[in-house]
Amino acid sequence: MKIGSFVPEQAKTSLYAMAGDDCSLHHDLSELTPKQQYDHWENQVLTCALQVALNGLGKPQDYVAMATPFVEPVWADLLTHYRAMFESMGLGIVARDHLSFHDLDAFYPSVAKTLPEVELVNLYMFSGSNAVLHQNEQAYSISRNVNSKLHFALNAPSAGIPVPQTEIYTKGALRDGKASAFFDSHPEGLMVKLLGLAGARNVFRATDLSECLSLIDEYDDTVEVLLQEILQADQWQEMTVDLTVTPESVEISNVRQILFAGGVWVGNYISGDLPLPPEHQRTLVAVGEYARAQGYVADEGVNCGVDYFINGDDVIVTEINARWTGGLFPTEFLRRLGIAESAVAFFDMVQVDDLERIKGFQLAHLHPQIHSSFAYVPMGFTPFKVDVDGAERCFLWQLVVGDFAAFISARNEQLSGDIFPTATLILEEALA
Repeated sequence: MKIGSFVPEQAKTSLYAMAGDDCSLHHDLSELTPKQQYDHWENQVLTCALQVALNGLGKPQDYVAMATPFVEPVWADLLTHYRAMFESMGLGIVARDHLSFHDLDAFYPSVAKTLPEVELVNLYMFSGSNAVLHQNEQAYSISRNVNSKLHFALNAPSAGIPVPQTEIYTKGALRDGKASAFFDSHPEGLMVKLLGLAGARNVFRATDLSECLSLIDEYDDTVEVLLQEILQADQWQEMTVDLTVTPESVEISNVRQILFAGGVWVGNYISGDLPLPPEHQRTLVAVGEYARAQGYVADEGVNCGVDYFINGDDVIVTEINARWTGGLFPTEFLRRLGIAESAVAFFDMVQVDDLERIKGFQLAHLHPQIHSSFAYVPMGFTPFKVDVDGAERCFLWQLVVGDFAAFISARNEQLSGDIFPTATLILEEALA
């Protein structure tokens, strides 16, 4: 069998094994700081929602490795509900007996002991935690380079790829004041980026050198810190695409607008109307060619995510991800369901006690809804109860197709305004 981070459109039989691998790309998991430990755990939790989604995106003959909490009654029942919704929408879901369950702390060693006979093992990315599966040091090294914010900032300009103004220092050099001039020349502050982790957990905004040092206080003096100019939101719009990279070509498979509310990421807006003029396309394809030149490529096609900013025809690329991306899943759901309408993809935290009511709401508005201005497309959930303000909550992951305001109105009428709180922020701020 071949092992890698292949694009979803595979006719070959596949095992999907994905469990929060970002941190082990650059860090030894046994030596994480307390904050890194929590961030890594949170990333593992969110990745479980991807495992649910793969039930619907995989073929009946495929396999999915999942976390052991999914066998607990409340989550097993919810997984059955999601699989039924996937089938109702017309997806050919992975067979129930093709699911396997593994402890997150020893996920890949457990998967390695129970490998089914498939043609492909599809990883989220080549990383240290899944080395027991890929056993490919060269692929691991390529993944470390191509996924590295520092490596990209240093090498992309020589490949003709525009990046923000960037300087890189060790923490020790920062303590010696080496970046004072860079901060002085950017009174609005700088972005501070570190290697490892995912979902902006290693990205901060600092107004001055003192704040920068306080944000990275837990790290030792040898850690490398990337300082980057801030691209102002009133001038630049943040976007992301997925590329399919093969030995013969680099193709743009989707484009998405990143949605922010309160200065934090809240979701993705997906629409065929999003700008992708020739000037953008040339730069984005050049990024894929850069990744391929680094060795990130496979005959089956590999996925490469690109985060970039646009201002008219101008493009600035901030980072690339030689792996599956969270945004790849919703675009793949839309593609397989034949949905051409605009959609918003987002995670939201809900109370576990509200799940039965939410199930009814999901079914009432499940795609396709012929006589509705919006449709609900479920993607996944996290099988962990997280205490927030004295209430047990979990994450749901979904797409709302069509009129997002109509979705909010239906939620208010049939559930309550306290359910799907992030959706309210999306409507009031991100889509305003």
